[in-house]
Amino acid sequence: MANSITGINDDIISQAVLQGYTTAIAPLAAFTTDFSSEAARRGATISIMRDNTAIDAALDKTTHTDYTIQDADSDAVEITLGQPKYVSWGLDDVEIASSSVLTMERFGVRKGNLLAKTVLQDIWSEITNANFGAAGLVSTAANFDEDDVADLAETCDLADWDPTDRYLILSPAYIAALRKVAAIKDTSGYGYNAIQSGNVPMLHGFKVIMSNAIPGNAENLTGFATDGKGIVSAFRYLAPQQGHKYDRAEALVGEGGMTLGLRDWYSEDSGVRKTVVETVYGFETGISTGIKRITSA
Repeated sequence: MANSITGINDDIISQAVLQGYTTAIAPLAAFTTDFSSEAARRGATISIMRDNTAIDAALDKTTHTDYTIQDADSDAVEITLGQPKYVSWGLDDVEIASSSVLTMERFGVRKGNLLAKTVLQDIWSEITNANFGAAGLVSTAANFDEDDVADLAETCDLADWDPTDRYLILSPAYIAALRKVAAIKDTSGYGYNAIQSGNVPMLHGFKVIMSNAIPGNAENLTGFATDGKGIVSAFRYLAPQQGHKYDRAEALVGEGGMTLGLRDWYSEDSGVRKTVVETVYGFETGISTGIKRITSA
């Protein structure tokens, strides 16, 4: 009976990890990202199509001449699945018996958030001057407002970004600055109450996303705008080798196909149920014009 209860409690935690991970890693939806529940090995490669920056010019059609067929202006990015990242925990029989469901769920969500934040910071380490050029906007949080967002939108317009697929990802201090803007606070006339929700509505064509995982990258990075093509990433379930003795080794599949791997075993010597939840992923810089950086200096 004890083993059955332990298994149920482990399910509660692992599902809470998946929930916390899926919520925190949601900003990746703004990028070209390939999620799959298929098992893969570290070092495997994933091929993802992308649009090229250069588009062949329109041509004149002259009488009685053949059409010149242009290239589709797309290529594939080969992504190598790299170092897995994971969170883990061990619960002994006493902890399992005395922990409430709510406590275990909260613990799991925190673990999932931590894993997602670590992955995001790794992927966004690519957002540098070397990869994406000079900052599209330089502003401190104290001076940041909706007019800065309008200026950034103009920069994106000049780069011919799709006006229907733009994202603005900002650190909490910059989101807080927008929350204080009078025009944003008073959005009730548009059927939206920013003060009640704490969310900033769509602004100057951008879907606005807050993230506490934006790394400074030694370049004062505090946010960025993207059309989704700046970074390409892929995620897979890391399957254990044949012959393993885990009690459970399986994929945890969440909303949108986001997948984590679960490994679970019980140590009879210590009376501890041990669990690892992990992901294996890879990423590459996509198109250099696909991200406009925001820095504080």
